[in-house]
Amino acid sequence: MSWIRAVRDAGPLLAAAERFLARERDLAEPPLPRGAAALAWLARRVDRFAERDDASARDESAFVEGAGALLALVLLDHVGEGGHVARDGSHRVRVGARGFFDPFAAIEAALDAPAARDVLIAEVARAEREARGEDGVGRAALVFERLLETKRPELRVRDRFDRRLFLSDDIEVDLARAIDATEGQGAAAVEQSVAKLVSMLPGGEGTTVDREEAAARLLPRVVAPDLAADVSAALFSRVLPNDVRLSLVLAYEGRSRFVRAREIDGWGLGDDDAVRLALENLAARSASARFARVDTAEGAMVIARTGDGLDSARLLLPTLHDVLAPELGSPFLAAIPHRDALYAATPSARAALAARAADEAARAPHRITPALFLVTAQGLRAAP
Repeated sequence: MSWIRAVRDAGPLLAAAERFLARERDLAEPPLPRGAAALAWLARRVDRFAERDDASARDESAFVEGAGALLALVLLDHVGEGGHVARDGSHRVRVGARGFFDPFAAIEAALDAPAARDVLIAEVARAEREARGEDGVGRAALVFERLLETKRPELRVRDRFDRRLFLSDDIEVDLARAIDATEGQGAAAVEQSVAKLVSMLPGGEGTTVDREEAAARLLPRVVAPDLAADVSAALFSRVLPNDVRLSLVLAYEGRSRFVRAREIDGWGLGDDDAVRLALENLAARSASARFARVDTAEGAMVIARTGDGLDSARLLLPTLHDVLAPELGSPFLAAIPHRDALYAATPSARAALAARAADEAARAPHRITPALFLVTAQGLRAAP
């Protein structure tokens, strides 16, 4: 058995790497070695592909996918701890307890370099430092968790993906700025930058929000019934069709938090006023929202994939019907299988929409519901 099949938690990387080897290995070659020898073999293949004049964009995409998968397995075999991780369609390799590595970006960089071997050696060395908590995400996350334990012990990191940490109370933290600002600097700089992030977490000292700031930061968020049951009863929540819930969040750069019902009272707002402000803020952020029409055999479908974490909430915009009715007719169907997706379709495309919603709701990290909605000129209803 090839050593690559013994790499644990490889996920889809294994199949992609085996397809790559089947295409790229010469028949007379011995089995792929491990470690530095495997890296050298891969570098030669990258250099060879970079010299091709006849490679199409599709060829390059397939090469990057396969070579990146193999690079990931070489690294995981060497580091010994980690595995494949995917979120919202993006794929990474976790190295060590907290580090992350993008093998596909590493291959793309190697293709553009004069010598692929130098790039791959540097990338693997950086990934090793990530795994040890000495660089990049691994270093910043280690410091963040240590400071969180001492300064905000009521919070915990419940999930992570690349530079993003997902905390309890539905708080998201983006470490990107702290990592970029301290690249090449020592531990003191990292400590200072990350400590600022921790001090700004919602609910801590000095994080009280006044009415004016809240009015500018309020946004709606649709959550699944089971998530609504898990979060504190003190949080604002309103039942929507299909038993999903409308919550409100205060949005900051790289993070957000749910709004408590007593906060709305403290701002001197009624619940309806708070929801109205949140929808107005969402409408202002939707001027550049990305909608694409796809024509299927059953009928037209419109897909919103803006990538700002707000697409599902756009189902609640009062103007959605008037914007999409010229494309889909009235009424039309809609689905929000997870936080980052909004689909709308003609009633004739119901089966295709339902299948897509069920598939994405089953595997998405921020699942909402596979149920369909009916969008009418009078408002939103559960689809009959």
